[in-house]
Amino acid sequence: MSRYKPGDCIEGAGGTKAGDYILPEITTLLLVGPRGAGKSTLVNRITRVFDKDDVPFAPDRAQVSRNSKSNGTLFLQEYPIPRNSTAICIYDTQSLSIDPQKKFNMLQQWMTKGISHGETMTCFSRDTDEGNKTKDIKPFGRQFNILCYKTRKVNFVIFVVDGVSILEATESNKKGYIDILRETFMYPFLSIGDDKPVVVVTHGDCLSMLQRAHVQNELAEVFGIPACQIFDIPGSDDYQTDLAILDMLRYCIQHAEQNFPIKLNYLLEVRGRETFKNAAERLMALDAVIEATIIFLCIMILLIRVSDKLLQL
Repeated sequence: MSRYKPGDCIEGAGGTKAGDYILPEITTLLLVGPRGAGKSTLVNRITRVFDKDDVPFAPDRAQVSRNSKSNGTLFLQEYPIPRNSTAICIYDTQSLSIDPQKKFNMLQQWMTKGISHGETMTCFSRDTDEGNKTKDIKPFGRQFNILCYKTRKVNFVIFVVDGVSILEATESNKKGYIDILRETFMYPFLSIGDDKPVVVVTHGDCLSMLQRAHVQNELAEVFGIPACQIFDIPGSDDYQTDLAILDMLRYCIQHAEQNFPIKLNYLLEVRGRETFKNAAERLMALDAVIEATIIFLCIMILLIRVSDKLLQL
């Protein structure tokens, strides 16, 4: 992963190669999830996988909220993975609004217009706090920072959910919470081509292994995706979790690169070859018709001459 660069995972379907695609400057992954899902914690956990060799005692990069009193993430934050990487970056976002219209409008904007580091998010997780949070944003002096940063196109989405909340909702039969998650996950703009977001389950260290397996099976059923698309990434610092993180990133990159757009000149070249081939086939067919017509006319002329000679006799 540390040696990855955009285009390395292109499979070359249809006779293409990496140079035939529009490659992003950096492969961009977007974190999306409800309040308290652990998106910022996930950023720090992913970072630690790569920091163990280079900067083992580095502080956490993303600010983590420990309770509902915190405003949480108010700005879109870009985190290169590993640090200072020019190949992969992850965007941390704030919790989505409970208002479906606001939530889906924001998701559509991110997925169609792109995202920028430092961009203020207007989609708040709790509408009653919106006024207070807006007041908090103004003194930060970052309203115009997006003018300094590049706009990134989202290449793939990571849907983050809290395993404890999922378990509580299923055991207490709170279908409303699960339905909201499903509605958000199935939102068409979160899909890249035919590929739906990868799912990351957090806070698994607060659950037993049996409970974690139950949560994964429940999510696979609710979202209609295979279990291999759901990654259990607890907050624990162990080798198994490190492998799960690397597998998750590899999954995201591979599916992101399958949906990179083709260059226009390649499309024109392919279309030109097909057009020339079709034209040549038509000309060959036309040549056959002309040749048959000439033969027919020659036979007719020969028959006319023979008939004339017979009449003269």
